Amino acid sequence: MGSGVKRSLYVLLLDTVISITASLMSILLVRFLMNPILGFQTFLLIWLGCSGAASLASFLITGSHKVVVKHSNIRSLGRVATASVLKLVMMIPVLYLIHIESRYSLRLLGVVDFLMTVTALVVSRVLIVVIADDMNRDTGRDVKRLRVMIYGASDKNVSLVTRFEDSPNYMVMGFLSIDGIDGEVLQSKRVYKFTTPEDIRRLHTELGIEGVLLHKSVQDNNLPQWVFDAFIENGIHILTVPAVSEIDYGGHAQHAIKAFSKKDDFIPDGMSSTERIFKRMCDCFIAAILLIIFSPLFLVCWIAVKIEDGGPAIFKQERLGRFGRTFYIYKFRSMKLDAEQMGPALYSGEEDKRLTKVGRFIRAHHLDELPQLWNVFIGDMSFVGYRPERQFYIDQIVEKDPRYFYLYQIRPGVTSYATLRNGYTDTIEKMLRRLELDLYYLRNRSMWFDIKILLQTFLSIVFGKKF
Repeated sequence: MGSGVKRSLYVLLLDTVISITASLMSILLVRFLMNPILGFQTFLLIWLGCSGAASLASFLITGSHKVVVKHSNIRSLGRVATASVLKLVMMIPVLYLIHIESRYSLRLLGVVDFLMTVTALVVSRVLIVVIADDMNRDTGRDVKRLRVMIYGASDKNVSLVTRFEDSPNYMVMGFLSIDGIDGEVLQSKRVYKFTTPEDIRRLHTELGIEGVLLHKSVQDNNLPQWVFDAFIENGIHILTVPAVSEIDYGGHAQHAIKAFSKKDDFIPDGMSSTERIFKRMCDCFIAAILLIIFSPLFLVCWIAVKIEDGGPAIFKQERLGRFGRTFYIYKFRSMKLDAEQMGPALYSGEEDKRLTKVGRFIRAHHLDELPQLWNVFIGDMSFVGYRPERQFYIDQIVEKDPRYFYLYQIRPGVTSYATLRNGYTDTIEKMLRRLELDLYYLRNRSMWFDIKILLQTFLSIVFGKKF
């Protein structure tokens, strides 16, 4: 099944779920505003069943799930609106076949359902566009184009630009050169000169570089070690220049998606580009809903932490996430204000003397993690990934196993496969064990794998497992 077909099926499924949810919210709102509806449970089931059937039919008829572009346009939003109108038309007979005392309530339900459906679908389209732009992908194509730089500005390297011009797999952003002329334009591509690892970090941040293309001769003889280290540390894939057939016709060759590590081959992300987009979309949608649902619990936790010692209720700490970029992770503060006055220290369990009374309770029930829903919503984290770490401990891990940098391909998570299997990590040895599990997740992750991890996390919390 092609990636375009998969993407359309994912969008169709998501649109149908959103439409049914809009119908559910509509009928609950009408019931709240109007008189109680006799036989409400039966009516609710009939209404939602018909909503699902009408939604699916309208999406298939209009083909709205197939028109998802990188930048919203009238055609895309127009089909969404048309599908919503068609759904309403299909639902009208249901409104008049079901006996309810107030016909006014039925007309109001139809109007509210339509407004909620079209609003929810338009918002979902906007999220898709934002997520697609965030992931630096050309969603007008069925394949992911890697944003790559060519290492070196020799005549041989400049000639590669023509080969890559119409490639569906690679997008050449320019040339990286140690001894070139910064700003020089060759074959309409700019030369970016770098002399330090900080230059590479800056260019990676500004241009969103995903890979660097090198000739085999460069890899074997002329790539300075500090350049290699800087690429890996910033999550930039070091790629072999592919054959012409791989550029023009095939997918990314297996031998091309490798970093030349002294310890192991590069470990690629196990998810397809379609799955990654769908995962990010689900993260945004679910996090938004949970932020609303748990808002009373947020208030209770905030008050409890604040009252105990008068200090700030929210604790933020700098961590490293996707592409090795820093971000602030948010939690409800569970420790005393001077918990790390002697320097960074790992949590050692329920007997940790730095815990406050409230902190011990919210830690035991994982309530301290609730503010991370905001991290998920804004894109710093995902619900499932690897647990983000501080630079202080990453430096110690990398000294023993540099493969930690491969995790920078994906967003860190609120929960992880390693957390379920390895629990809290209070020693470097446990961190290295956690890394092995995180790399296993990276290599094998999928939507189904994520769902299993979420279910196992939920059951662990319900049954009081400590992790």
